[in-house]
Amino acid sequence: MAGPLKLLDRALFLAIGIVMAAMVADVTIQIFFRYVIQDPPTWTEELARYLFVWDVFLAAGLAFGRGAHIVVDALLLMLPAGARRALSIFTNALVFAFLVVLVWQGIAMARLTSNTVSTALNLNMGVVYASLPVGAAISALYVLVRLIDEVRGVSPPVDPLQVMVD
Repeated sequence: MAGPLKLLDRALFLAIGIVMAAMVADVTIQIFFRYVIQDPPTWTEELARYLFVWDVFLAAGLAFGRGAHIVVDALLLMLPAGARRALSIFTNALVFAFLVVLVWQGIAMARLTSNTVSTALNLNMGVVYASLPVGAAISALYVLVRLIDEVRGVSPPVDPLQVMVD
């Protein structure tokens, strides 16, 4: 992976960890207040949900970057090298186009919901819905880099055992 993308990869990993830690702390507070104090705050459940949404979309981007999404590659492995490359380019182009649509529609959704606030936290819902276009844009960036590398013929095959190590 190229230098700036390696930096993005590490930044995403850190951000996902921070959001996950915040979610664990939030749920711990919820459990403590529910079972010990017996008066749970109303905002903890909502915060946990919104943190989870952000974590999922950031992690989806990281998974695209690491080639960690589930892939059915039975057909791909049966094809000769040239057809395998062509199919890989086609599928990555299709995924990239889909992600661009998600970014575009996600921005529209975030704008549409930016004038509403959440019930317990009074949080602008545009911030919550922004997780979709942000995650899709990160994913699209990784897919675009992979697509360009494949077109140029410099894309190394993804080793599933190495995905989680980097």
